Amino acid sequence: MATPPHIPKSQGLRFQKQGDATYAKASAAKDAAAADALLSRRNALFQDHGRMHQKPAWSPSISAAFRFLIIIRVSSAMYSVIKDCDESFGYWEPLHLLVFARGKHHASVAFQTWEYSPQFAIRSWAFIAHFLPLAKLLAYLGVGKRQVFFAVRLLLAFVSSFVDARFYKAVADVFSPRVGRYCLMALATSAGIYEASTALLPSSFVMHASTLAFSSCLYPARLPSSDPSVLSVPSQRPFRSERLLLSVLSFAAGAIVGWPFAIVLALPFVVEQLLLRGDDVVANGKYANWVTSRWSTAIGAAILSAAIALPALAIDTLAYGKLAFAPLNIVLYNLFSRSRGAGPELYGTEPLTYYFSNLFLNFNIFFPLALMSLPLMLVTARLDPRRFQRPALEAKKGHASTEKPSSLFALALLRVAPFYLWFLVLTLQAHKEERFMYPAYTLLCLNAAVSLYLVRTLAEVVFVQVTKSPYRASKSSLFTTITSSVLALGLLLGVLRSVGQLNNYHAPFDVLFHFEGYELPRVVADVFPDTLSPAIQQRIARGLSPVATEQEKEYNDRGYGAENKGVSVDLSINLAPLATLDKPIRLCYGKEWHRFPTHFLVPAGVEVEWIKSEFDGILPKHFDVDAASAVQPADAVAGTLDTALGWAWPWSSITRRLQPGFNELNREEVDRYVDVSTCDYLVDLDLPHRSLASNGQQSRYEPRYATMADEWDRVFCGAFLDAEFSRPVVEPRDSLLSKVGRKVGAALHRAFWLPKSWPGNTNVYGDYCLLRNRDSRFSPGTARTTA
Repeated sequence: MATPPHIPKSQGLRFQKQGDATYAKASAAKDAAAADALLSRRNALFQDHGRMHQKPAWSPSISAAFRFLIIIRVSSAMYSVIKDCDESFGYWEPLHLLVFARGKHHASVAFQTWEYSPQFAIRSWAFIAHFLPLAKLLAYLGVGKRQVFFAVRLLLAFVSSFVDARFYKAVADVFSPRVGRYCLMALATSAGIYEASTALLPSSFVMHASTLAFSSCLYPARLPSSDPSVLSVPSQRPFRSERLLLSVLSFAAGAIVGWPFAIVLALPFVVEQLLLRGDDVVANGKYANWVTSRWSTAIGAAILSAAIALPALAIDTLAYGKLAFAPLNIVLYNLFSRSRGAGPELYGTEPLTYYFSNLFLNFNIFFPLALMSLPLMLVTARLDPRRFQRPALEAKKGHASTEKPSSLFALALLRVAPFYLWFLVLTLQAHKEERFMYPAYTLLCLNAAVSLYLVRTLAEVVFVQVTKSPYRASKSSLFTTITSSVLALGLLLGVLRSVGQLNNYHAPFDVLFHFEGYELPRVVADVFPDTLSPAIQQRIARGLSPVATEQEKEYNDRGYGAENKGVSVDLSINLAPLATLDKPIRLCYGKEWHRFPTHFLVPAGVEVEWIKSEFDGILPKHFDVDAASAVQPADAVAGTLDTALGWAWPWSSITRRLQPGFNELNREEVDRYVDVSTCDYLVDLDLPHRSLASNGQQSRYEPRYATMADEWDRVFCGAFLDAEFSRPVVEPRDSLLSKVGRKVGAALHRAFWLPKSWPGNTNVYGDYCLLRNRDSRFSPGTARTTA
């Protein structure tokens, strides 16, 4: 019913409740988040104008990404093997020297390589030093060597997860949430990063440092809005005050503390910072001021980051007893040592295809996708140019003309360029190793994610052109199926590769775990029966072995058994008495010297020595802890640092020793070897199939020790893949299809974990054994009488 004209319309009063205020705040926060998301999408390097006002693609938060990654990285820390002997002797062994004191004779004395001799000084002690706080603290608290080893690895796992999560978030912000999501999957599932993330190597450190740098420098360059040379527009990306400094500091740390050649990765960043406008909108007539601002801030950040070199220089000078800057020495060695017959080529060269095959194994489908990123960007720029078209910028009034920001295509190009640059530089080098590619692993994942995104968008463009229906394209599940299938394939192959590596090559770790967990406790029980706990003595009284089997330990841990009464008892045997032996237990390696993991996995009271094998290069040598060799005379700089900071490096009497028997020509030094008859234990790989192939003829220096039952007892043996012999026998009469099928099947079984029953399995395994000398004083039945 209409209201009479002479009666005013009633007005209601509404009192706001406390819940309404909360709702209003939540609504405002939601609106602000939506506005930020829209702004982020307008600033993305890959524009999707058709979906600009639709709900953005889902991507996990940075905390969720970290939690996802840390689970995988911890698995790597606990189970990955050491694949490169340079990691063992170049970094784990020097760290062991600084953390744990020596034992009697050579027991627990770490190995030194020629690079750590003051005569050459091309390894930086600064890299080792930044792991000391954690390792020394744990050692001070009485934590065992093996536990310290895994603690350092867990630290690397945490750092890797943190920087990778930041990197993922930057990729999602800068490119698009879809690209970020694809990148996260590649980071999490690739076998290459699974191994590299927890490796104690400078190249892994560079990977972490460069990943942290790119998590900042992926954002386009900007000057603060307060700078008079630039304009601030509503749709412009906010200024990130930490971008420049964090990027420069991280790149500098990677080059100085890690590997100096890694500075190559920073070149595209430097080009953008100094020469390109990035996201800056330069005011009319202010270009010269803009150049001055950009260069001055960059130079200031570079000078500040150069300060990282000072502690590195001080540590190396204190360690070597002379002015030494290891990064410079490494560069000089690689560039100028060839003229005197030295150089990295002495340690092996590989063909141009080496990194192609290696990266394909470690990254499967992601590697070819990474190589396709640049071609796909060029195709996209041709077929879908709006993908790189910025939204219209709204400049401030009063400026007739402005210098436009850099094109999105140019900025995207600079962000995929570092991987190509690193890959090209390393491929052209004669000396190639898998670890050299580590610094660019996360960048490979970025390029692969960019390619997968562009494949999806190009498929959408083709679909629309064929169907003439953008609506059908928006409702089709074809594009999600394409990307999901690629990611699922990458996940499957990555997991199979990692599991295959653990299954095929974990025996060097298993041997030392058995040595410490079962064999040495037996020795303690025989030699030091008075040190055994009451629980162990009760086992002996019942006629049981003092060392519980794995099944017995599990049974005990669950509290089963009449004597347990529902509570587990301590069945461990303390190995500390071994350190009191006048003559330590001698563990020897021959041809398997390069697979010796580290002294961190060898208990105190055990000395590790080499026996002669067919290898004729230079082997590591124990650090001189007996003060038997001369000391590097301190120069003026080292003397000054000794006076001021000598307390900070208490190992100078060891690290400055000029031991004889070191050379840079990879020439064999015979002072490394001991007679095999003096070894109490021997680690050796037995390959029966090779003996059959050679008609039983044995090498002079590499006989089959595991078959010499009169001299050696097999204590423990694990399976170890002989990849060279795991190849199919192809008959000339076989068809081409049959030959290819056999070769492909065999290659898949070597590279990935596959059920043995699957076709094409030609894998051949050897026995990786811990052998005990039958004449050793620690053999069963003789230890108690010879103690």
